[in-house]
Amino acid sequence: MKNYNHFLFISLGAAVVLHPARAFVLPQRTALTQGSLSNTKFYHADKDDDSFSDSVPSDTDSEPQPSATEHTEISSDLKRRLYQLAASYDRGFAATPKARTEANDIIDQLAAVNPTENAARGIDGNDFSDDVPLRAIWRMIWTSAFDVVSLGASPIAAPSAIYQVITDPPIATNIIDFIPRVQTFFPSSSVPASLLRAEVTTRASSRRGSTNRVGLFFEGVKLQPIELLGQKVDNLPPLSVDLTWQQGLIDQVASFVPGLENFSSEGKDDVDAPGYFDVEYLDDELLIIRQQAPGGRFALVKVDNYDP
Repeated sequence: MKNYNHFLFISLGAAVVLHPARAFVLPQRTALTQGSLSNTKFYHADKDDDSFSDSVPSDTDSEPQPSATEHTEISSDLKRRLYQLAASYDRGFAATPKARTEANDIIDQLAAVNPTENAARGIDGNDFSDDVPLRAIWRMIWTSAFDVVSLGASPIAAPSAIYQVITDPPIATNIIDFIPRVQTFFPSSSVPASLLRAEVTTRASSRRGSTNRVGLFFEGVKLQPIELLGQKVDNLPPLSVDLTWQQGLIDQVASFVPGLENFSSEGKDDVDAPGYFDVEYLDDELLIIRQQAPGGRFALVKVDNYDP
């Protein structure tokens, strides 16, 4: 019992640290240009050059557009570079300014060759369609979002695996596993493992006027001890907080408080209503999103499960 109480103390500490991460999936999109597509090089020649011929495109000719095959080759190379950065800089937790700039440049180029249109289709879960591009289990490999990166500064708990689970739309669950910071200092064979799982449940919805934007309403937070000093403790009751009552209160007073109508349920489908993320890139293995506030990008890869 003493150990469990101590673990709950660590859990509460982690919950305090987790609080800034409330917007783990709340992104917003920036404008992208075709010029960021690739590093395509074009031939230039002087008119006096003997090698100059009619085959050289003039200034009035349109630039050739990459083919579907070239798009695939470009995206494959960009994804490889992003994966290398993620492995080298601990998913962004140990990223240098130069690494963040390089990652942002890679993501900009990936966004320009995004193969998925209307990525938010089916996310409302109303039509029971199998055509839901976002339906999957996604594990984070990179982030530049300060609210998540700052979790790595906690002296008590270190962030382990981070997931976004969208297997049953419109429910989207954000999962962050925490392990004791001291556990990261020693070989796994010498320190009994402990793990705390934090789950943030949200309800996703599409947004009118933006086919790649997904709105989110927070419904609850749960802290569940999974393992303590090598022993499974997932049968212990979790610490849960229901957040739906807050929305009900907002709906009741929204008509009386100027500006609060943007947070009510009636305006949740508006394109700029608070609480959303934009899909910047999505294919059958990689998802990149930009959160609305406090800003930042997330790159996630598709996985089979989210077992601790």
